[in-house]
Amino acid sequence: MKPFKTFRQQLKILRDRGLLIPDGSKAMRVLEREGYYALINGYKDLFLELDSNDKPLIPDQYKVGSTFDEICQLYSFDRSVRNLILEYILIFESSIKAKVSYRFSEKYKEPHAYLVMKNYSRDPAHLKDVLSLISTISSTISKKGNSKNNPVKHYLDNHDGVPLWVLVNYLTIGNMNYFYKCLTNSLQNTIAQDFAINYNRDYQSTEHITPEMIMNVLKISNFFRNVCAHEERLYSYKVQNPPKNRQFSSVLNIPAEHLRDGKLFTLVSFLKIVLPKNEHKQLVIELNKLINDYQGKFVSVSFNDILENMGFPRNWRTYFQ
Repeated sequence: MKPFKTFRQQLKILRDRGLLIPDGSKAMRVLEREGYYALINGYKDLFLELDSNDKPLIPDQYKVGSTFDEICQLYSFDRSVRNLILEYILIFESSIKAKVSYRFSEKYKEPHAYLVMKNYSRDPAHLKDVLSLISTISSTISKKGNSKNNPVKHYLDNHDGVPLWVLVNYLTIGNMNYFYKCLTNSLQNTIAQDFAINYNRDYQSTEHITPEMIMNVLKISNFFRNVCAHEERLYSYKVQNPPKNRQFSSVLNIPAEHLRDGKLFTLVSFLKIVLPKNEHKQLVIELNKLINDYQGKFVSVSFNDILENMGFPRNWRTYFQ
């Protein structure tokens, strides 16, 4: 285990490694508030000298001119982007919950229909997922039903059952990912068509949005939502085994090479499929404003390197006009 270091000792280590810290008192207050690990270990990489294999030197050595303030600016930029992205993922989350609960309840009107296996996909490959989903739903009802002043408890006590449109508010986007995956092909297609109708109306197009595309938006949104919710580093986050993007490339008119890496640009692009046009446009406007606000605050690194880590091509704005 690494030995404990005081804030002064932490600053000395950073200075010894070449990081410029002109105002030690200010830097100490930042470390007190944010913590060394979250700030330095989380955001130092872009500022480090690399060896011939593009690996950081051991011990760390900072690039000439790198400053503590630049690391703080990257940390602040990432936090602002994280809050922004979470806001719009939540808009999509509300939309998918509304559509799934409406279409499922429309087709299966019996009480507790969401606890009945035959109302889901009969594909043997989905059997475990269906059982897991039903277990999750049942557990959610049991847990929330025992809480005070809770809508689930109210419906159990007064109506002998909880409507799905109430219950989905207590399911995570990860749960909804499985929910959509477990639906029958017919319901998956109906919900995908709901998104297609909205998209084509907004963009005056005739694109075909498939259930696979909706599942892929759910998948990538779930990963990024977890990063945002746990305040993990976002700007360089990359989804492992990102969704296939051929259909997205065609619908969005964005080259496939810009969508295949599973970085933040991929998510922002995918969200265009499922967000109302005005919401997605506002997301792009606010993201562009953040980039403009921060790009002049770095000297030792190029802001294009930060955008590259986010998966944003140089001409990214042209794809969202």
